[in-house]
Amino acid sequence: MSLLRPTDDSPIWVHHLWMHFIVLIWGFTGALGKLIHVEALPLVWHRIALAALCMILFAGLTRRRIVIPPRDLLAPLVLNSAIIVVHWITFYHAIKLSNVSLTLACLSTGPFFTSLLEPLFFKRRILPAEILLGGGVVAGMMLLFGSVEGHQTAILVGLTSSILSALFSVMNGRIVQRMTPLDISFWEMSMGVIMLSLYLASQGELTPSILSPTGTDWVYLIILATFCTAFAFVQSVRIMRYLSPFTVMLTIAMEPVYGILIALFLFGQSEAMTPGFYLGVAMILTMLMGDAFIKRRKRRKAA
Repeated sequence: MSLLRPTDDSPIWVHHLWMHFIVLIWGFTGALGKLIHVEALPLVWHRIALAALCMILFAGLTRRRIVIPPRDLLAPLVLNSAIIVVHWITFYHAIKLSNVSLTLACLSTGPFFTSLLEPLFFKRRILPAEILLGGGVVAGMMLLFGSVEGHQTAILVGLTSSILSALFSVMNGRIVQRMTPLDISFWEMSMGVIMLSLYLASQGELTPSILSPTGTDWVYLIILATFCTAFAFVQSVRIMRYLSPFTVMLTIAMEPVYGILIALFLFGQSEAMTPGFYLGVAMILTMLMGDAFIKRRKRRKAA
């Protein structure tokens, strides 16, 4: 068994550990988004274009062949590619409107939305405990909403990003059963580049967007595209073979904790929020942990 190269025979805790490592990496994406002096659309274009290029280079160096997806998976891949692109656009737009902490707090509601979407995709009923704990998440979100003045638009954009993240996770949980993580990641990134390029070109913004990064922006973009996107994205999709979409999203709920601490360390006072804000975040995370505890007990009883 190797922690560096987990396989189908690795214990489940290895995949859980890897998922937490990936979420820690994602905790830096918000800070990088604030450090990059580029608007949300060109920022996402560079992120996915550089990530797709990295995947091609990786496939070449490791002599892996990127396989064309089956015809019946083309539509789901295109849809999921559009979802992840809009997710990242709304994520970075929310950061530009407010700050990293508020945006990541909105993203922490992802497991709640996943618990509503997963039964629809995997054909199981919504559990009463999920409805009750979901109400707690909404209450925590309302507490957070009322603790900040003048950031309502940023919160709505951040919640939109969270819903899209949940939808993306659930859909990839089905696609990963039929394609390799590298193939899924490459095609979703590549299709995203094409769609976003067509949109920017229709607005006459493609060339200005490509040329918009300057100086240190390129350094941060390369880190964001390689380590935080290409590497982390492929690994997260691989892990979906072993963990349920809800478990993945529950782990991703830790991203705000990591990200807020990173942002406070890097940006100091500009990321400091009111006590009500942190109470709301704590309430959301408590509800999510409670949901995970209930599901674990039910699985043990079923076994």
